Amino acid sequence: MNDYLNDDMWGGDPHYGMESDSAGDPYTNRGRTEAVWYTLAHYGFRRSAPGSNSFEGNVAPSTCFESFVRKMVKQQGGVLDNGEINSHGMSIKELAHTIRTNHQIGYLNGRTQNIIQERAGVDLVKQALSGEIKDAEDLYYSFCRGGLEQSMCTWHCRVCKKCKDWRDWHCKGCNKCQYGAMIPCSNCSVREFAAWKEANGC
Repeated sequence: MNDYLNDDMWGGDPHYGMESDSAGDPYTNRGRTEAVWYTLAHYGFRRSAPGSNSFEGNVAPSTCFESFVRKMVKQQGGVLDNGEINSHGMSIKELAHTIRTNHQIGYLNGRTQNIIQERAGVDLVKQALSGEIKDAEDLYYSFCRGGLEQSMCTWHCRVCKKCKDWRDWHCKGCNKCQYGAMIPCSNCSVREFAAWKEANGC
C-alpha cells in the first residue's frame, strides 16, 4: 500500500493534518462591535446584561447570520437606524414569510408545519437565525444561499465567509475550502492527493 495513504501513519486522518480546527466554529466576542450588537439585538439576539459579552438565554446567532451582520455594519447605509439590515427582504415580517414558504418546511410533517406557520414571526426568525428552529432543529436560514438549509448537510466557513456542503473542509495550508470529506488537498498534499487518485482510479 502507498505510504501516503497509510491510515496508521496519519491516525485515519484523510486530510493529513491540514484541516482547520476553527473555520467552522462560532464567532467569539472579538470583532463584535457595538454596531454589530445593535443589529443582532434587532433580530432578537440581546446581551444577557448591559455590557455583557454573552447572549440572553445563551441563544447565539448562527455563524452565517453574524458573518452577514458584520459585513453589513461596515457598509455605509447597510443598517437602518432601528438596527434592521438595509436590504430587500430583511424585515422580521419579510424573513418570517420567506422561512414559512421555504420548500424545506413542506418536507416536515403536517403538525410541525402548522406549529411553524402559527409561530410568532419574531420568534421564528430568531430561531432560524440561530440555527435552531424549534420542532425543526436541523434547519437554519442561510444568507449565503438565500433560504433554509439543513445543518447536517451545510456548514458556514468563517474564513471563506460562505456556507459550504458537508463534504467541503477548510485547508489551513492554502487557506481555501476543498471538496471531499475523504480527499486530501490537491494544493497542499500533492503526493497524498496523487496517491488517492491512483487508489481510486481517477
